Amino acid sequence: MPEVAPRGEIAAKLTIHPQFLAKSYFPASLLSSTGLRLIGSRAIEITPRRMVRDAELKAMPTATLIVAGTAQQFARASQLLQSDALSGAMTAQFNRLERVEPFQASDRKHGLDLAHFDGWAETVLHASFDDRDILGAFVSLATRLGAAVETGRARTVGGLTFLPMRVEPQHASDFVRGIEDFSHLRALRNMPLLGADPVESEGAAFRSVDIAPALPDSPASSQDLRAVIFDGGFTAGTLPWVTSFDAAGVPVVASELPHGEAVTSAFLFGAIADPPQAVAAPYCNVDHVRVLPSNATDLKVSDVIDRIIDTLQAARDEARPYQLANLSLGPRLPIVDNDPHEWTVRLDDFLSLGDLFMTVAVGNDGVQGSDLGRIQPPADAVNAFAVGSSDGNHPRSRRAPYSCLGPGRSPGLVKPDAVTFGGVRGSPVRLIDPTSGMIRQQYGTSYSAPLALRLAAGIQTAIAQDIRPIMLHALLISRAQMTARIHDQTEVGWGVLPESVDDILFSAPDEVVVMYQGMIAKGQPIRAAVPLPAGLATDERVQIAATFAYRAPVDPAHPVSYTRSGLEVRFQPDGISSANFFSKTDFDAEQSLRQDALKWETCRHKKRTFELERLTAPSFLIRYQGRDEGAGDEDALRDPVTGSLLPTNEQPSALPFALIVRLKVPNVSDLAEHVLNQFNVLAEVTLRAQVQT
Repeated sequence: MPEVAPRGEIAAKLTIHPQFLAKSYFPASLLSSTGLRLIGSRAIEITPRRMVRDAELKAMPTATLIVAGTAQQFARASQLLQSDALSGAMTAQFNRLERVEPFQASDRKHGLDLAHFDGWAETVLHASFDDRDILGAFVSLATRLGAAVETGRARTVGGLTFLPMRVEPQHASDFVRGIEDFSHLRALRNMPLLGADPVESEGAAFRSVDIAPALPDSPASSQDLRAVIFDGGFTAGTLPWVTSFDAAGVPVVASELPHGEAVTSAFLFGAIADPPQAVAAPYCNVDHVRVLPSNATDLKVSDVIDRIIDTLQAARDEARPYQLANLSLGPRLPIVDNDPHEWTVRLDDFLSLGDLFMTVAVGNDGVQGSDLGRIQPPADAVNAFAVGSSDGNHPRSRRAPYSCLGPGRSPGLVKPDAVTFGGVRGSPVRLIDPTSGMIRQQYGTSYSAPLALRLAAGIQTAIAQDIRPIMLHALLISRAQMTARIHDQTEVGWGVLPESVDDILFSAPDEVVVMYQGMIAKGQPIRAAVPLPAGLATDERVQIAATFAYRAPVDPAHPVSYTRSGLEVRFQPDGISSANFFSKTDFDAEQSLRQDALKWETCRHKKRTFELERLTAPSFLIRYQGRDEGAGDEDALRDPVTGSLLPTNEQPSALPFALIVRLKVPNVSDLAEHVLNQFNVLAEVTLRAQVQT
């Protein structure tokens, strides 16, 4: 039927044998010889029919490539397979395919529940900016089938276009039957609700009888740092450190004010001790942008992400970008490995430039277990800092029961990134209510996220040198505390964040911390030395802890290869030969989706111990690496709304990175002095004494 097959193209799935997932095995010649084009991919677990060298058969993760082509092009593939003149290289590419099958309607309807369908649907198309004809064909078909299509809300990132639409519930079944075979339709699902705090349903949000301590009358420590919170609003004029805005088009509804004010209070003043102590001036001023509720209904999410991205982009366009941002709201549904949500994709796309550090709450449905209680979009964004809740402030604190669980999606499996105290029943987090002057007691990841952002603001304000947003990410991870005996990485990520900025900035006398930050482009490797001074009088083993983080452009059509490019980091104890340092995480089975999967993780953290004599010229070698599969890098250079090329300074041709090396030599109490004397290229970090941490 032409109406479901624009350009005469149909879609099929090519499932790769699990032992041939490395990018060097990508079937580029097969696709180019047949004229088939790669439009997407998905992860899948299969038991192959045969293993290399007759190894034991077992279930293994692999990738399914989604390709599009005409009937003639698929016939050409069949003819090639049967040809006696088929080259050895082409034969090998065919042999690495475990299955070839149609991309069926059932593949497109994960997340569609007609029994609970309320009239709003999310559709995802395999359509880039160059595929407007495909979008037009889909809109025409959907409209003919009775849908009200929000064409003005079509948003394209990479090879995917996200399009909301409304369908009368009584006609939903007929609509689905008519649209489900559209060849370039990737996903059709219910529109999710916005998340809620666990306290709302359990009735545990309450005001205490405690009067809040007096607020300071001094200005914020930094007048230059720009921070923004997206939430339910803030009463204008209540606090001098807050500028309140309404996003364009947001309805005039004040029902979300208490949540927005509590989140903002957490960022400005932190959690209030019991009994209360004096409150210091905030680290910086903050803009509060009201983005709730939705125009359609206060439970929908489609237009809220527009307001967030539009606000951030406007600040960037005006050359006054925000450096810090917090998001304590999002769609209330667990992430899906094969189909990243629009919120995740659009935030990842914006954050890939590295000029903004954003904390995102992971969600509050953790009590529902590892499936339904998995982290919620956009906490799976690889370029954001996902924050969960712990039940206390000390390093041995555990995940709060409501806090959503990891893992994230590869290459960001370690999610949440970290946890911090967000209150629990019986021990809520105490926040200043700016409108009443009382203490409000609540709990939820909504408050953990701004508390983590407050730590980042304290670091940024305290350090005199220029600290890039990616360095804030690495610094927080480097000081997160994780105890293997009591912590699970799916629950706490890299660990429990310290309560104080001082705990991040200051080190023991026998320890030195070196921070590297910058941009790495293709063909321009960087060597970061581990500054181990010569002549140390010690028999102790040397401890090296390293935290490596970077930002990367994404390709949402290919969740298996979600980041378009990445950075490879190798530890070289002698400056020449490589040694293992960043071992695989707790997610070894999932990481084995590719033999080189660890290369693509956007954050890594590890501590190792070495014999001193082995470290003759230790360093980390960092290289840029691109992918062969997925969409071309040029697609990342376009604006997600207009499709026009981004300005040169916004094109992700180089990746921002941060590397923190923490060197500890026990019983050498003047280690920093030795390092500074022997490594003249290093400069000592200067702290602003007036900042209260």
